[in-house]
Amino acid sequence: MASIRKRGSSYLIIVSRGYDYLGGRIKPAQKTVHPPQGLTEKQTQKWLNEQAVLYEMEVKHTAPVDRSITLARYIDIWLEQVAPKKLALSTLTRDKQDIRRILPKLGHYKLADLNKDILRDFYEDMRAEQNWKTGEPLAEKTVEGIHSCLCGILSDAVEAGYLAHNPAWRAYRKKGVQKERPVADEETVQRLIAALEGQNMKYEVYFKLILATGMRRGECCGLRWSDIDWRDRSMHIQRNVVKVSYQPIFVKEPKTRAGDRVVYLSEELCRLLRAWQTECAWEKEQLGGDALAAEDYLFRQPNGDPMVPSSFTFRFKKILRENGLPENMNVHSLRHTNASLLIAQGVDVRTVAGLLGHAQPSTTLDIYSHAFDKNKRAAQEKLGNAIGI
Repeated sequence: MASIRKRGSSYLIIVSRGYDYLGGRIKPAQKTVHPPQGLTEKQTQKWLNEQAVLYEMEVKHTAPVDRSITLARYIDIWLEQVAPKKLALSTLTRDKQDIRRILPKLGHYKLADLNKDILRDFYEDMRAEQNWKTGEPLAEKTVEGIHSCLCGILSDAVEAGYLAHNPAWRAYRKKGVQKERPVADEETVQRLIAALEGQNMKYEVYFKLILATGMRRGECCGLRWSDIDWRDRSMHIQRNVVKVSYQPIFVKEPKTRAGDRVVYLSEELCRLLRAWQTECAWEKEQLGGDALAAEDYLFRQPNGDPMVPSSFTFRFKKILRENGLPENMNVHSLRHTNASLLIAQGVDVRTVAGLLGHAQPSTTLDIYSHAFDKNKRAAQEKLGNAIGI
């Protein structure tokens, strides 16, 4: 496998060439590359990985593959041989939905003939497509998801040797102004908390946990009682519950290493969790079950399976509607609200990223740049007061 080393603004790709017949090490092959401008940190890493694979094939004279293959034919290969090994079931299900939009427009093209102009025309066509539920044009987020799916497929085609480069790199251009994610201000948060305290305790605990810790919906559904350290007032987030249509519930590890993390709880939230634990033990006893176990889920179905995120999604909308709260919010808005409130309090981006489970602080900056921007005026005024200008 080729290795990659950073050299200032460039990168050095090194390919080992093994040993000669006397046992001496053959001098490795080296090549300097310069990533295209404007790529994110994650995009740069993907580009470098592609270049490393291509250079290793060149050095080792790997047998060429059929480069006259069409996109439709390669997608068949990808779905059969590549995707099941590298993608989570939920991601693969979503990609298959995107592929149904990609194939009619692009499937007949040879991989080698795809270019940025073809792909940009395709994205414009997608923007004119109708959402079958609403009758409105596809949301820009949907078009961006289609691009992400196509970019991933073509990246795998590069690694397999079908392409010399990924034509989707930098082909997508976001159209329009990106909307800010719906978050609750401090007054709305207080109204929401008051509304939650009038709900069944299960819903109060679930929504308050997400608001207080910023965890994802599926992560909250995947919590077990053993994940709580009562002495340290902390909680270990280490699994995610996923429900794909027509598939059984499954529990998986976090998407990245950073997703496996510890968050901390207030004394008040710990008291609420203790009360919920007592109620769960009573409910289990009424159903004729054993005593509540450490490995039981905090939010469980009568058969012991974890509850699924959609169970809480519908209830949250009902709570908003009945209490006159902003109906553009959803359960994920609680996560965004948590992050925005942390940022407003001056918490640094690396700490926020760690609490949210982002693999890179740059991800946090990309998503919450507007929240950091709102701190600029206060920061500059504070500096002005300090230096007297």
